[in-house]
Amino acid sequence: MVKRTIPASSTTQRFVHWLVVVAFSLQVHTGMVLFLPWLTPLAQGEAGWFFRRWHRWGFIIAVGATLIHIIFDLRGLADSMKRIFTWSRDDVDWLRAAPAYYFFGDESAMPPQDRFNTGQKLWYLTVVIGGLVLVITGLLMWFGKGSIPPRLFQWSIFLHDLAAIAMSAFFLVHFYLKTMHPLMRAGPDAISVCWS
Repeated sequence: MVKRTIPASSTTQRFVHWLVVVAFSLQVHTGMVLFLPWLTPLAQGEAGWFFRRWHRWGFIIAVGATLIHIIFDLRGLADSMKRIFTWSRDDVDWLRAAPAYYFFGDESAMPPQDRFNTGQKLWYLTVVIGGLVLVITGLLMWFGKGSIPPRLFQWSIFLHDLAAIAMSAFFLVHFYLKTMHPLMRAGPDAISVCWS
């Protein structure tokens, strides 16, 4: 039997997804050098400026990806945001049923889901809210160093680190579920197609 596929996302959404992957990878890897104590020597002098420059390029790519999405697929973006921020009783039921489903394969209590299941909604909420925190605090640190109150600068560092840790941890869950979890058939091409 031949499997049919249907587009799961628009060309713009796929392009933006992979731009964000590049930006996120750049920012995580360069951010680790700036964050982890045992990598501190790499964050000093010329090497430090190298990592900071590439960290900022990751920011520019991520903002560019967002602008591309807004310019070329505003309707799709608005639809996705509406779905992500709309929660119902089914989402609460999904949260209750998810452990039995993901750990034991028990689908019996899983409620019907919309285009995005509750786990995907949580991931996207983390990306949207965490991304806003990273943008605001990143801009404060980039352009405000020496000109904003030291306490605000320190809070920016703390919130930036917290958002980065939360997004990185959730990314690992996202990556595992999309590429390796035995119940997830989507695999690496999930952003491109759905199986019917």
